[in-house]
Amino acid sequence: MSKNVRRVLSSVALTSLAATMVACQTVPTAPGAFGPRPGINVGGFNAAPGSRVQPRSENEAKLADAVARGLEAVPGEYLVKMQPGANPNQVMGAASANPALQAMGGLNAELVGQTQSGPIFVMKANNMMGAMNVQPQQAVQALSQMPGVMGVEPNYIVKLELPQSGGEPTPPVAQKPGTPNDPLFSRQYHFDNVKVVEGWAQSARNEFVVAVVDTGVDSKHPDLAANILPGGWNTVDDVPAESDGNGHGTHVAGTIAAVTNNGIGVAGVAPNVKLLSIQVLSAQGYGSYESVAKGIIMAADKGAKVISMSLGGPRSSSVIQDAVDHAISKGALLVAAMGNSAHGDSNNPTARPSYPAASKGVMAVGATDKNDRIARFSQAGQWNSVVAPGVDIMATFPTTPSDMPGKDYGAISGTSMATPIVSAVASMVWSKNPGLTAQQVKAHIEATSDDLGPSGYDILFGHGRVNALKALSTPPGAAAVPGQVNAAAFRR
Repeated sequence: MSKNVRRVLSSVALTSLAATMVACQTVPTAPGAFGPRPGINVGGFNAAPGSRVQPRSENEAKLADAVARGLEAVPGEYLVKMQPGANPNQVMGAASANPALQAMGGLNAELVGQTQSGPIFVMKANNMMGAMNVQPQQAVQALSQMPGVMGVEPNYIVKLELPQSGGEPTPPVAQKPGTPNDPLFSRQYHFDNVKVVEGWAQSARNEFVVAVVDTGVDSKHPDLAANILPGGWNTVDDVPAESDGNGHGTHVAGTIAAVTNNGIGVAGVAPNVKLLSIQVLSAQGYGSYESVAKGIIMAADKGAKVISMSLGGPRSSSVIQDAVDHAISKGALLVAAMGNSAHGDSNNPTARPSYPAASKGVMAVGATDKNDRIARFSQAGQWNSVVAPGVDIMATFPTTPSDMPGKDYGAISGTSMATPIVSAVASMVWSKNPGLTAQQVKAHIEATSDDLGPSGYDILFGHGRVNALKALSTPPGAAAVPGQVNAAAFRR
């Protein structure tokens, strides 16, 4: 067992949180497209994953209720950045005495995580009904004036979003000599586009840890179980993460590290990867800036080198940025989905940025189709790093009775599906070149990507579509990013 894996097995003491972040997901392929293979149950989403799933805990129910009410944030919950050494009890005491906050019935403080700029707490009202009568901006202003407080934000809610279109089902591709014996491999066209199999011949295949920050992972899936590490955590309910009541996280996990060449199901892009599941979204696909920030901090503290985040929210957040900065300080590379809000016009500059993809230091990923065209849902922006296939991506679905029975595998589309491909390639590059920093890995993947669209960098394709063979066969530093690049693209 490698040093990285041993580090991941160590536990981290952090307390709980609750609220929401968007898993940048997509439209399903028609169920059973091209027919099931013998011994394989191929399914497809008929509706948003988790849309018919009942809340499984008090926190999930609270999130679902807030979404049903059309609220932007969890009522009575605020993320508070404290000065190093500051006492949250002082804030709670001052809040109880503040006339503007008395309807909240006092506050409880829970630690989200320790960052370089100071600790982050979530302050939760004791009287949730009373908290509904306190305007968020009023509470933010009052809390901001209290001793030791550096910043305050509402605990914003985000939810799974489906793009306008996921494209037509992709026909099976021709098999090449030496390809894996996984029966559904012919449906995984992204291996051809990204030249994954050719890249394997150049890889070191050293064990490497990738954190899947998502809706959880089905740890008992026969095509995943061997590559799932113990020690996963659910930051929505502050309990161990062992299942996926939604399906999104299991699909992301299978794209990265489904067991390859085992004669069942699909192949994963990175044969060297062990997965750490950090569940930050509920079975309904709801989470919060609290749960996501805590998940990022926890993934880094547990030793994950690559943190894959197929999620995002529309509001800039200093708390999310602090969590990102903390992970970067631990040496992690954060990879996040650009978002699916282009609404059929990927060149639409008015699409709002998605965070953490647009957060400083994060590698943002857009989506392409089988023909290397930009996916019509993929958002554009100067923070775009690279693109990868994200239309009709075949991977694993949960199998356990408590999750989504009857759908072991399926194809869905979105920048959510492109992101794990890039995370997997990054893990292989870093495994082969362990002396590189996270930002050097990012720059190397950008430099070895295949330029698409206008020559050089552009806001649709970023630096280009990732190429595993070139990334693994080109010595680091030997490739240069071609074309003239807007300086704003390098604001990280």
